[in-house]
Amino acid sequence: MSLTIKKATPNLYSASSGLILQAMDELIYYYLGKEDNGEAKKFLSREFQKEDSLYSYRNTFLAFLGDKVVGALIAYDGAKHKDWQKKLVNTLAIDYNFNNTLTPETQAGHFYLDAISVDPDYRGQKIGSKLIKYAESYARDYSFKHLGLLVDLANPKAKRLYERLGFELDHLLQLGEHEYYYLKKDLR
Repeated sequence: MSLTIKKATPNLYSASSGLILQAMDELIYYYLGKEDNGEAKKFLSREFQKEDSLYSYRNTFLAFLGDKVVGALIAYDGAKHKDWQKKLVNTLAIDYNFNNTLTPETQAGHFYLDAISVDPDYRGQKIGSKLIKYAESYARDYSFKHLGLLVDLANPKAKRLYERLGFELDHLLQLGEHEYYYLKKDLR
């Protein structure tokens, strides 16, 4: 069976929410104010089905083996990040009494890879790399100048993978209690 990568559709929220949570569980729990897997998946499912959300199906690429979703990548135009982040904060304030501010993660001109996740049963098959390469091709088609992504300082293995794919350190970024490398890849 060969791997196919496609843009997500709203009806795939169930298959996607668990993968997305896997990539960003600590952040989602921070948003919700509690470690609750079920509630986190519900939140991500609702956000996934929206058209104008950071975590929207419109910003999600899915990797399939046959009919099974085995990987997910959320990526979008960095110029839209601040507006979508404001909407997210408003939703969190209403639904979860969230009263914090969020640091912008990216910038205009960057096609931002917000979350990358591969089903644990399918890791080691280069699915994550293929998702990133697909996103890079998409970004080039839409004339973006850069790809950008964050990687936790505590995850040197992921940093090495991204560096092998051509990403370079751009700057450090503090989000909540975690510090991240912002890695950038020029697409010129």
